[in-house]
Amino acid sequence: MFLEKELVIFDFDGTLIDSVPDLAASVNHTLKLLGKEAKEEGLIREWIGNGAKTLVTRALANSLNRGPKESEIEEALEIFLSYYKEHMCDATYLYPDAKETLKILKAYGKKIAIVTNKPSAFVKPILEKLKIVEYIDFYLGAEDAEHKKPHPAPLLKACEIAGVDIENALMIGDSKNDIEAAKACGMQSIVVSYGYNYGEDTSMLNADAMIESLREVVYLLGIKPRVAVVGGGIAGSSVVYHLGRLGAEVELFEQKSSLVDGPPMCHLHAGGNLYREISDEQCVQLLCESIELIRLYPFGIDYRPTVIAIPTYDEGSMEDLLPRLELLQKEYAHLVSKDPNNKLLGEVEEYFELFSKEEIESLAKLEPKENPQSPKEWLIPFAKETDLSQIKFPVLFVREFGLNLFRIAASAILMLESLPNVTLHLQSRVTNITESEDGFIVEYEHKGRRYKKRVDYLVNAAGFQSGVIDDMLGFKRDRFVEFKAAYVTKWEQTRYKWPEVIFHGKRATPQGMAQFTPYRGGHFQLHGMTKEITLFEEGLVKSTPLSAQPELDKKFIEKIFVGWSSEPLKERTQKAIWHLSRFIPSFKEAKLASKPLYGAQQIPGDDDTLRAADFSFEGRRYARCEIVKASSVISMADAIVAKLVALGFFQKEYVGRRFEPSLQEDEVQELAKLLAKQREYPTELALLTTPR
Repeated sequence: MFLEKELVIFDFDGTLIDSVPDLAASVNHTLKLLGKEAKEEGLIREWIGNGAKTLVTRALANSLNRGPKESEIEEALEIFLSYYKEHMCDATYLYPDAKETLKILKAYGKKIAIVTNKPSAFVKPILEKLKIVEYIDFYLGAEDAEHKKPHPAPLLKACEIAGVDIENALMIGDSKNDIEAAKACGMQSIVVSYGYNYGEDTSMLNADAMIESLREVVYLLGIKPRVAVVGGGIAGSSVVYHLGRLGAEVELFEQKSSLVDGPPMCHLHAGGNLYREISDEQCVQLLCESIELIRLYPFGIDYRPTVIAIPTYDEGSMEDLLPRLELLQKEYAHLVSKDPNNKLLGEVEEYFELFSKEEIESLAKLEPKENPQSPKEWLIPFAKETDLSQIKFPVLFVREFGLNLFRIAASAILMLESLPNVTLHLQSRVTNITESEDGFIVEYEHKGRRYKKRVDYLVNAAGFQSGVIDDMLGFKRDRFVEFKAAYVTKWEQTRYKWPEVIFHGKRATPQGMAQFTPYRGGHFQLHGMTKEITLFEEGLVKSTPLSAQPELDKKFIEKIFVGWSSEPLKERTQKAIWHLSRFIPSFKEAKLASKPLYGAQQIPGDDDTLRAADFSFEGRRYARCEIVKASSVISMADAIVAKLVALGFFQKEYVGRRFEPSLQEDEVQELAKLLAKQREYPTELALLTTPR
């Protein structure tokens, strides 16, 4: 409605500032010297709006119970002006969001004027005291035009001074004087719901729009936030897509040559059942977030279920997990009842199922299905190949699906390339960031050349290097960084379609959890949560009081940015194979297939067991994406949108809005295969074992 406006004209009292406390004090000082009783501030508020003389006249009329004589008005006005001149900004204050709104309008090249019925002599001192004078191009007071508002003369003069046509100007005020002046000259207007207006309902003024806060002006003028996102992993890419779909101008900085090229991800974590040590609250959060992630990346999900078993040597039991599973099933039912489109993990009653030893032994006698559907059919390979003497019963079947790193990456690239308001800066290293009064200056290097970008909002999605960005800005944040690896193997002897299989175990011990993730062509990704396989000695480090960036040992940095040497790779892969073959003996025939999937991830705070985390903030314009699991990206994006609402760039209704991309599965798959090849992995890792 107001997209082409060049000049924004604000009323002063009741719109940008609340001057009632000082005006009321000046009125009561005047009445006191004239021998009259003081009046309540609320009553005086209703008299404000037509200048000092009118205010004094109304105060006298109320005290005298008659119309005052001109001589009485002149005497009172002299007292009032003399006192107000010395006390005009004792208690006057800016309305919420006034300064922030003026900053943004100025930064986006809008001309800003104040047109008020207050005498000009009082305007500049208040602007200076409240520190907003730098944002105002000019102001017109009561005596600066031939007539005061509601006459159109001051608005016409403002347009003349600014060199702007009436149709390219906008009046924002709190009273009928402002709106009637705008209507009289054909100018569009916005009325604020607060302010004075003589106690009358501003909605009856028929302005072109009514707002509750000045921050809404930014959105109504069509000003889009300029956002920089540092880091193109799944967190950064997802936030960029979400903000881009909402209309923000987004710049994404990623030092690698493509997106989502970080630590291994293989599991949706629709309930967090892999992690016994985390709280029920985190598990419920992961369940809700996983459903959101499926809707955002439908072609990046491998819809094969998970089987979880507990080794005989482990202290835990499946019965310990049962209350949590029932809680998750109940939460899933709630999500589906709230929105049937959330039924993405299968039927609610089939979310999980327990199988006894006798049932597993019976399944071992059956022939595997080429395309298993039921829980029993999925369990046949597990039943036939697992050494049942090594595990406790019952065994858990749960609809925890897989994530395909390469298909997520391909989806993210295609999604962002489709948005004209998103700019990808690949192979671009951020070298410095400085904070300004109205945003940030991002300095970066690309192919040997240096550049700068000014933005309104900064999102730190730099993953394990998030502390580097914090350090640039002097922000403190406790965090861990952990280096991890998952090993890619090929088991040519298997002829089954496997579910994912988890054998629980105590983390960072020789009996750590074993994870068996199937891909096409007999490929399996292996985790062994021991320090000789997935985890590493000195691979978990913490930030210090001197730096928000935990310092990984040089050998891990070399692995991330240079690569692995062959001997440690072979040794660790073989240990991973052995770790799994304790439970699936025939898996000992598996071989090394490629380099591992590896990288470092951050864990915010001081609890290294945290698995569900989203975000944190510094001030009004800086966000950290601190997801530990990929499924947390949507709730994180919502929190950032809420911050942009508070700044006036978006409407409140934008929080919680969802977007599902329009992608073609074959296009995603072809790009995913290309990415796997470019990153030197088997292309089978880009294929799904179980499409939706």
